[in-house]
Parts: sequence; structure tokens; C-alpha cells
Amino acid sequence: MVDRRRLRMRTAFPRTRPVSRPAEPEQRHGLAAWVRSTKVWVGTVVVAVLATLVTNGLLTVPGQLFNSEDAKDRLRQGPDFSVTVDFVHLDDEGRSGVTKDEFRPSAAQESLLARQGSAGTAAYTRLLHSIGAAGLDTLTLRVTLTGHRNQQIDIKDLQPLIVTRTAPLTGTLLCAPSQGDLSTMNMLIDMDRQFPVAHDVKFGGGPGAEGGASVEMGPPFFARRTVTLRDNEQQVLLIRAVTQRHYVAFRLEASYMLGSHEKKTVIDDHGKPFQVTALLSATGKASSYRSVYRLQQDFSMRRIDPHGGGLC
Repeated sequence: MVDRRRLRMRTAFPRTRPVSRPAEPEQRHGLAAWVRSTKVWVGTVVVAVLATLVTNGLLTVPGQLFNSEDAKDRLRQGPDFSVTVDFVHLDDEGRSGVTKDEFRPSAAQESLLARQGSAGTAAYTRLLHSIGAAGLDTLTLRVTLTGHRNQQIDIKDLQPLIVTRTAPLTGTLLCAPSQGDLSTMNMLIDMDRQFPVAHDVKFGGGPGAEGGASVEMGPPFFARRTVTLRDNEQQVLLIRAVTQRHYVAFRLEASYMLGSHEKKTVIDDHGKPFQVTALLSATGKASSYRSVYRLQQDFSMRRIDPHGGGLC
């Protein structure tokens, strides 16, 4: 007979078998392990180097491809630089002028001219300008330049643009000759030359020299230099135009660099050209002026006979 109690115990507690564990992979040793670790180290270094290059590239590329100062200048309104022109009479050139047509003064203008010391006043200078009188033999301009850009402006040339060149004017001569010595200026332009160019100024002779002191042409002004302007910086140029044979009306054209851009602008007398004329007697002309005002000992300006000779 089968022992039922032992059978029940075998059924309730079945006999277990030992579980076999999977075999652990063998660890790599020797050359294979060294190669694997070296690959990991090299990969880490390469990734770090690439990250550095990418980061630096992102920071520096805009500076190489995008000029921030140029962009700022494109947004700024107005001219690259402003120009103010003043007519000045230096000690060596007097305050003489000649009109195209005969000057017929009003009562107020006649009174101004006849006033003692009138030739040395600002009112007389304004009168010359208001009646359109050209400078006699010389014209001196004080040109003040003011920069208005973030980038530096380099003015590399100042070229006269001839509007008219004819025989000297024959209207009214207002003669107030020089009473002083030589004055300092930056540029000298001979308007009798076919292609006038701005030159340096050389002062020859002297008070004790034979013939007295003189102003002479030096080398071309812009041959060895430029005039630079930074933002809000000012430069002042004293420019003298001279003629001994002609009447010349002209403007000045400034050529300059703004960053890498070459540009030009024109300088004139509020839309009108500048004017300078030679004295008639210096050109050997037989014709005389229509009327003449000459400086008196009390520095007033009185009308004289235009055919009397010794006009100025």
C-alpha cells in the first residue's frame, strides 16, 4: 500500500532543482583594454576641442562679417560732417572787393561808407558780401569741419571746381588795401592755373629782405597728408585763393573716405560759388571801372574819379 501521507507531503513540497547562473563574460585585459580606454580619452578631447572652436567661432564670426560701426553710421541722420565757411580778411590782404555791375549804394549804405573807420568794421565786410563783391586778388576762407560719424573720416583731397573763369570784373571797385604783415594760412590755390590744386604755404623773404616778405606755393597739400575727423571733432582750414589775371567763380569738392567707402561733397557759399578777381591795372587792360571807392586816411570809403589813376 502506498503511504498517502508521504504522497501528500511530496505533492505540497515539490523537490527543487539547482538554478544554473549564466556565465559572466570574461574581462578584457591587455592590449584590447588599453585600446578601448584610449579611444574614450581621445573622443573626449576631440569633443571638448570642437565645442571650444564652435563657441569661439560663434562669438567672433559676427565681428568678422558685420561692421557694427558702419551699421551705426548708416542709421545716423544728416551729413557725414558739417561745414561752416567764414570770409576772413587777414592782415596782408586788406578789405577790397569788385562787383560785376556798377554798385549804386542806398542812402544808408552811402552813410556807412562815409563813416570814419568804416572800412575796419564788420558792417563793411557784410556790405561787401551782400552786394556780391568778389575778393580783389585774394580770397581767404576759414572752413570749419565737424565730424558726425562713429568711423573716422579721412579727407584726402580738396579740389576747386571752376564755375566761371573770365577777364577781371569791371563794375565797382572798393579799394581798402593791406595795412599789415603776412598772416598764417593752411592752403594756397592759384586760380590762374589750368587745373588748380591746393598747396602748402611757404613764406619767403622777410621784413628785412629785398622786396619784403612773400607768400609762395609749397608742395601739394594732400600729397603727403589727409585731414582726419572723428565723431564731434573739429578741424579748421584757412584756404586762400589767388589770381593775377582772371575773374574766377568756384566751389570746393572734398573727396574723403568713411570706413571703406569713398565719398564726395561740395562746399560753397550757401549754394553760390566763391569769387575772386584780379585788379584791372595788373592785367594791362585799358578799360576802367565804372565807379571806385577808395580808403581815406580816416579809414572811411569815399567815391573818387575812376579815370584818375592810382585807383588801388
